[in-house]
Amino acid sequence: SMFARRLSPLRRSAGAGAAANGRSWAAGRPRAIASGVIPGVPKKLEDIVKLDLLEKADASQVLHVWATHHAEKAELAGAAAEAAEYETLVQRGAESPSFVWPVRRDGGHMMLYSQYAPAHQMFVYTFLEDYRRSPELSPPWMSVLLFDDLLDTKGVALLRAEAEPDRLRKAEVQQLLTLLRRFYNSDDYDKVWAFNHFQRRFDLDAYLASV
Repeated sequence: SMFARRLSPLRRSAGAGAAANGRSWAAGRPRAIASGVIPGVPKKLEDIVKLDLLEKADASQVLHVWATHHAEKAELAGAAAEAAEYETLVQRGAESPSFVWPVRRDGGHMMLYSQYAPAHQMFVYTFLEDYRRSPELSPPWMSVLLFDDLLDTKGVALLRAEAEPDRLRKAEVQQLLTLLRRFYNSDDYDKVWAFNHFQRRFDLDAYLASV
């Protein structure tokens, strides 16, 4: 299949990372988190915050509320983007929906695989080895939701990463969100484009050395 061909050069690296860090990372099935966060589930901004209150606040207050809300929870990371970045994320997510992301831990690394769902404006991450074995059954480890509700009135879009805390640490969730913004919204996008459209141009070792 197309995905099987795309992932074939990555299997050795992903397997090495899993071996270095323990295959138990990918054990188990997704579950509801105490806070109600379930990665991979589409959401509206009004499901997360009191949207009417944010609409009455100015942009700086919105950013403060959003940052504070996400700083307090281990399974979350939040960010704000201006219109140009938001539009680039959405456009490039649709154009090149898949990518791989290293998570370094304890002297090794594992690889996550993400796909963008345009209908929900959401990137969903799973363990690469799980996806390679069974795309339909691979459980979400993390998702990044993009919200444009306040773009016209406040000039900012809101980004929210939701993760399984049993699988990813808060610093890793924040790092994955930072990498998403970097690789979909800078000259580094050429690596994402190559991964999706011209696999032979995707240099995995050079990519891993850059992150």
